[in-house]
Amino acid sequence: MASFTSFTSGSKGNSAIYIKDNTRILIDAGTNTKYISGCLRELGLRPADLTHIVLTHAHSDHVSALPVLLKHTDAQLVCTETTWDLLPAKKGDPLLFEAGDRFALGDVAVRTAETPHDCLGSCCYGFGEGKENLAYCTDMGTVTAEVFELMRRSKTLFIESNHDVDMLKEGPYPYFLKQRVLSNKGHLSNRDCAQIIPRLVLEGVERIMLGHLSETNNLPHIAMRENSNALLMFGLPQETLIGAAAAKEMQATIQL
Repeated sequence: MASFTSFTSGSKGNSAIYIKDNTRILIDAGTNTKYISGCLRELGLRPADLTHIVLTHAHSDHVSALPVLLKHTDAQLVCTETTWDLLPAKKGDPLLFEAGDRFALGDVAVRTAETPHDCLGSCCYGFGEGKENLAYCTDMGTVTAEVFELMRRSKTLFIESNHDVDMLKEGPYPYFLKQRVLSNKGHLSNRDCAQIIPRLVLEGVERIMLGHLSETNNLPHIAMRENSNALLMFGLPQETLIGAAAAKEMQATIQL
């Protein structure tokens, strides 16, 4: 049996874990080692128990813990070759790949797809097979055909619902940053997410958790409402939407 737990998700830090038997995959390390270690401890684990650290891209809110975390674990780093070149800390013999490649981490099958984001080497992941298949897809300005294909094969989906467009436009961000977030290499809005998830549920996705919500330009209840309404419009079960992951708040473990 496999499981997934979001440790933190948002503009200031992102980290989660996918576990299957003795394969323990940390997904991103974008907060600090003390916090990640505390979350691992809640699961009865230590950093030394990690087998892999998989990175979506090299922005600081996804890799900031690496300089310290890598002193406490021999977990293999897994990322695109471009991401590797941009990392703030490196260790050991990494598994480097090109977005779109498939491979295995221990007994976990992994699929990848390039994500359109303003950081070279960005990608998303699908972990496991069958009922254990989880897609982790954040930090993308649009959903490409390749990303959609990866997501639709999952049973559980962790997908970005980053901002409310009106909150962003009226909020405190400078103009250039608003344009960056809204671009096709920025972040998915609640509206963008709500347009895609009904299609994915019709394709067979059974559970969806929203992630990477902006702490400045979004609120969990707004993201949940817009996405829930989209499911309702298509006559799809709203309970498919199981929650919105929070920043610096470990979520309940999902048994896959």
